[in-house]
Order: sequence, then C-alpha cells, then structure tokens
Amino acid sequence: MGMLARFLDGTPPPPTRLWLTRAGPVENPQGVLYSHPGRPLAPAGRAALAALAARLEAVVHVYAPDSRAEAEAAQLLAERLGAPCTLEPALRERAWGAWEGLDFATVRRRWPEHVERWKRDEAGFAPPGGESLEDVRRRARPVLEELLQRHDGEAVVLVGNCTVNRVALQLVLPFLPLEQGLRFEQNYAELTELRFYGPDGVLARLNG
Repeated sequence: MGMLARFLDGTPPPPTRLWLTRAGPVENPQGVLYSHPGRPLAPAGRAALAALAARLEAVVHVYAPDSRAEAEAAQLLAERLGAPCTLEPALRERAWGAWEGLDFATVRRRWPEHVERWKRDEAGFAPPGGESLEDVRRRARPVLEELLQRHDGEAVVLVGNCTVNRVALQLVLPFLPLEQGLRFEQNYAELTELRFYGPDGVLARLNG
C-alpha cells in the first residue's frame, strides 16, 4: 500500500515521530575509521547537542548505541529533555575489523584489492574481520521496528551513526538502495525527522 492509499482510507492516527541525529563532532583529529567503543565527543559536539535539545519537544525516549560518543550524546539529550535513555548494542556503527583505527590512505595502500571489491559492492562488502552495510541492517532494523511499535503515536530520538541512520531512512524510503544512503546528508548534531503512519512513513525533514 502506498501513502496515498493509506490517507484515502480515512484520517490517519497521530504519527509516530523518529528524530535522527548523529553524535559529534568527535575527537578524531587523524580522521581514522572507528566503530565501537568509538571516540569521545569533542567540546564542540557537546555544545552542538545542547543547542539541539532546545529544538525538540514532547520527546518521550532517547535511544542510542552503547558506544562512547553516542552514549554521551544520548544521556546529554535525555537529561535536557527530561526523558529516559536506552542504549542498544545492536545500533552500533559497522565494525571495521582490521581497518579499525586506520585512515583511508592506509587502507588503500595495504588492501588495494579489498578497496576495489568495496567499490563494486558497497552494501555487501565487509572489511577483514568487520561488517558490511547489509550486516548492520540485519541487526539494526528489527530494533528500529520494535521501538517504533513500542512508541506508537509518540516522538523519540535516535542518536545514530552513519550506517544505522541509513538503515532508518530505508524504513520510509524502501526504494532507496542501502549503498545510496550517503546521498542524503546527515551531519553531526542536526535533525532528520521521520513520521510513521502505521508501518508506512515519510521523510518530513532532512538534516535540520
């Protein structure tokens, strides 16, 4: 069923709102790849997230992975919003395996054949000992769907990351290939709003 059919069936119930953001800026002066446990928030990140909280209202819960920057950001937002906070390991950024802590130049130099495979199959490729985008979708999507059911008709915040936020976008844009998610910018401490009417959703606001 498309969105028009859902609205033609009658007045829809109040939407469930999922606000997406990302924790940052983080302390990563070398620009390396990182996942869990991740990097701490930089002072600029804490300030940006504090300002972000002032733009949110009626939020009943804040969710995030249990990684350093995301957990700190979620707790900061939850305190300012007066809402509970839950950390979900299944929402972690993709694991980079042997590439963890390395910059792209080093990865290209050490694993040129892997980089070529990555370019040919961005969604399915996993670094040595790491995860692919598809791996993250398989673990994160059920958690996202469950929290939307839990908070039907309410507003919640997800302090996500580059990969999990792409998975969330697919909930309202099912035609969007996972590897094309970077075409939608989701910057640190900005807001993307997804509104769900039952299982169907719309992209109501992108990146602030």
